[in-house]
Formats: sequence, structure tokens, C-alpha cells
Amino acid sequence: MSQPVRFDVISDVQGDVADLDVALAAFAEFPPADQLLINGDLTLRGYRWQWDELMARLAATPHPPVLFTIGNHDFYLPLHKWRSSSTAINRFRNYTAMPGLYSAHEVGGVRVLRLGSIDGRERGGHEVVLGDAQLQWLATELAAPRTRGPVLVASHHVLPRTISATGDDPVAQAPNVYQRDYAEADRLLEILGAHPEVLFLSGHTHWSLYRDDWFTRRIVAGGDPAGFAVANTGAVQFGWEANGRGGEQAHDDPQNQGLRIVVTDDQVRIHALDFAARAVIHTVEFAVGSPDIRQLSGLTWADALS
Repeated sequence: MSQPVRFDVISDVQGDVADLDVALAAFAEFPPADQLLINGDLTLRGYRWQWDELMARLAATPHPPVLFTIGNHDFYLPLHKWRSSSTAINRFRNYTAMPGLYSAHEVGGVRVLRLGSIDGRERGGHEVVLGDAQLQWLATELAAPRTRGPVLVASHHVLPRTISATGDDPVAQAPNVYQRDYAEADRLLEILGAHPEVLFLSGHTHWSLYRDDWFTRRIVAGGDPAGFAVANTGAVQFGWEANGRGGEQAHDDPQNQGLRIVVTDDQVRIHALDFAARAVIHTVEFAVGSPDIRQLSGLTWADALS
């Protein structure tokens, strides 16, 4: 058995560096991770001072190397829907030093693929446009042989009919909000659906990891019958919940949540964590590509540290 590869995953900081401190301090109690993923909405509106504050706080706080994805809030410069996205994209790239909006990385032999919208103007009611080049790149990357573990695909936005908020039930879900995030959702699902080794990580909703539908396997018609794994990455800053009418409303209780992912050969364990309470919310285990999910109940914070 080879050494585990560990990933710490958060999203939706939205400029709240105080809550970011809480999350990073909680992660620091665990064995050191090999990679930190911050999955979009790094800033509240993409202003330079917000980027400066975020990067200064990260520079002052010990943490693993970071991979970033871009989120819709990072495009929210003044008049963002009527101007070019290039300013927001260039700012994201300059501050994060990411090689582009999408790229492939290897962490301890585990492949990580980043996705990002190439247009944040939300035309046509979609928050994400991936474009032909990015979709073709993703298909090519997923067709390449992997060394070990799952292929982590990190994207800020949620896929329709996967995790919390994305279902059809207008009472318990928010179909009026989260089923049109991707302009090319069908093409993206077709690509992902052929690869049961994928673990897709999405944030954006701020829906609580305490929900039972925080993790699933999504089966796509014509794809692999095992489907692919999907996990909610939680949110560092506040929460949202269903309003019972197909939409959502703010969640009154404080919320600061994220994931610790441990990959050992082809076995995956995911802890959904409450940073403020120092609590393990859920833990799942599965073999890469297998539809069989093992739920581990009753784990304490100390258990998860081992």
C-alpha cells in the first residue's frame, strides 16, 4: 500500500478572510495535506483590494500548495454583465498564478483537472460557458491513462440533478436556481458520464454538508453504468437552503464547511467537515469507479485526524 495523498477542499470564501482563518486553522489540526483546492468565489466582487486582502491572508497562514478555480463572484466587477470578462479573468490569473482558467495537475500521482467559465456575463441565463476548446481538452484529459486514485475534476458550479439544490423537487431543492448553471451541461455530462473514475467537486450553492444529498453518483444515459462521483465542497461563508417554492433563502445559522479527501491507491475517503464546531458531518468511502459507497457513521474529529 502506497502513502496516502490528501486534499483539503473549500469554496466560496467570498472575501471573508476571518472565516477562511477558521477553516485553515481546522485543517492545520489534521496530518498535512498535499494540496489545498479553493473551488471558486474567492472574492466578493473581484476588486483589486479584495484580491490583495485574500492573498495577503493566505501568505500569512501556513497551508499546502493551492489550486484555484474561478467562480461567478470573481466576475462581479461593476457592470459585469455588460462588459468583457477579460478584466476579471486576467485579475484571477495574475493573483492566483494559475496557468489559465482550466489546466491539468498531478498530486502524488493523482490527477486534478480544473475547469472555469470563459465568460462571466451570464448571457442566456447561464453562469458558465466552457467553450469547445475546454470541452475537447477535458475529453482528451479524461481519456489519458491515470496512475492512481480518482481523477478529481474541480469546478465551482453545480451540475444539474446531482447534489443538494440541483434536483427537481421544488420543495426540498431549488430547480429554479441551479439547473441552468452550465450553457453546455449536456455535453459536459456526456463527457463525465463515460468516466466512473471521476470525482467531480462543486461549490457555489452554499447548501449545507449536513444534508444527506451532499454526495452522489451521477449516471448519464449512454455512459458508464457506475456513473461518476459528485461531492459538494461546502462553503466557508454562510449558507442557503430551499424556500419551498423552487428557489432558496438564506440559512440563519452560521456555516463554515469543507472537505478532507484521502486517496490511498484506488480507495477514496471523504470527510465532510464543520470547521467552526470541529465536527465530522459525514464520511464516505469507495473504490475508484465502483458504485458501492460505504457510509461511516459516528466518526469524531479525533477519528478523522488519524
